Amino acid sequence: MWSKRSNTIKLLLLLFLVVTVFGTALAQEKKDPNAPIKNLQFQSAEIRSVLTFLADYGGVNIVVAPSVKGSVTIRLNDVTWRQALKIIGDTYELAVVDEDSYIRVLPAEEYRKEVTEQHKHEKEQRELEPLETKIVKIANSTSDDIVKAVESLLSSRGKATSDSRSNSIILQEVPSNMPTVLDYVKQLDSPAKQIKISAQIIEVSSNELEELGINWSASGTHTTSSGIVYDQTGEVNANLGSTDPVGRYHITTLQHGWSVDAIVEALVNSGKGKVVAHPEITTIENKEARIQMGSKVPIKQFDQAGNVTITFEEVGTILNVTPHITAENQILMHLRPERSTFKFDPNGVVINTNNAETNVIVSNGSTAVIAGLTTNDEVNSEVGVPILKDIPLLGRLFKFTQKRQESRDLVIFVTPTIVENDLAMNTDGM
Repeated sequence: MWSKRSNTIKLLLLLFLVVTVFGTALAQEKKDPNAPIKNLQFQSAEIRSVLTFLADYGGVNIVVAPSVKGSVTIRLNDVTWRQALKIIGDTYELAVVDEDSYIRVLPAEEYRKEVTEQHKHEKEQRELEPLETKIVKIANSTSDDIVKAVESLLSSRGKATSDSRSNSIILQEVPSNMPTVLDYVKQLDSPAKQIKISAQIIEVSSNELEELGINWSASGTHTTSSGIVYDQTGEVNANLGSTDPVGRYHITTLQHGWSVDAIVEALVNSGKGKVVAHPEITTIENKEARIQMGSKVPIKQFDQAGNVTITFEEVGTILNVTPHITAENQILMHLRPERSTFKFDPNGVVINTNNAETNVIVSNGSTAVIAGLTTNDEVNSEVGVPILKDIPLLGRLFKFTQKRQESRDLVIFVTPTIVENDLAMNTDGM
């Protein structure tokens, strides 16, 4: 009898121990609902039961729409309950929507219709609500430029008007969209950087340039993504066989620290070159700076009624520069140099034009060189015996007129420099 009781007590203790250990294991498993499920397998299981299991495992509230029906057959390993829920939704055309304190599961088509109806309702509400009006003062740009960019952000009822006199924008927009538009205007009205464009324009006779014996060359290295380094060189040699060269120069890339003035001085002091102009102009980023030296030539034209009208064409040296600041203080310049001359013809005025258009990237304070703008001029010179050639009438016997074609090259050095904000403010204050 006592032996039976002892065996019963031992059995009960064993069962208690097993239940305790199993319960502890379940409690530990429930403590981490984000732990992956080692093996998740369902065969033709009712979909609502599967969703209920995932809700219990993840400790979340899942609300299933009445129209969700069918069975599920899946076999997944090492997935979280959230991943399993998404896989079931994608596979069986269900939308899984996270709300504030629960998860909704409904057919994807119903959800799309719901979202469409919601957007339609919000649009109707915006059509009914009164417009809000604000006047925004533009500080660092022009109101006309800002308005063009803002119009794309406005709703169908919104309107933006520029007031050029006060450099302000009048905004009329629904209240719900007004903060977005105001934030966009604030970003567009950020202070623009200023760039000083310094140009040296030199005119050199082509023949005399050869006599100078200038050796234009550039060298450098290029490193590929694989680490291979290639040496690069390039040069253009003038006639270095002159018997009496003024000097020889070896010019590499004109980076920061090189003196362009020294190069110009060597050309000018030798008497072989002439500085046509040394203009400096400051512009803001992405705005064109224009330097023009020359004259305006009147040209007669006929309108549709046969009346004579006069238009003026700019002739001379024109340089258009549009700077843009890239990363690490690099400056991208869109350059459009032009050189033109004119002469009268029995049929009118003939304008000869040489121009180019290019983009170049230089470092802040570095120099870009533009050359090759060549003109051919007819030069008349009078040669004769001094004093005697100046005698009236008889002087013609002691002199003659010589005509020759002279080719002249225009060399332009363009140096962009970023103007610091504090320096720009001091300049504006002056």
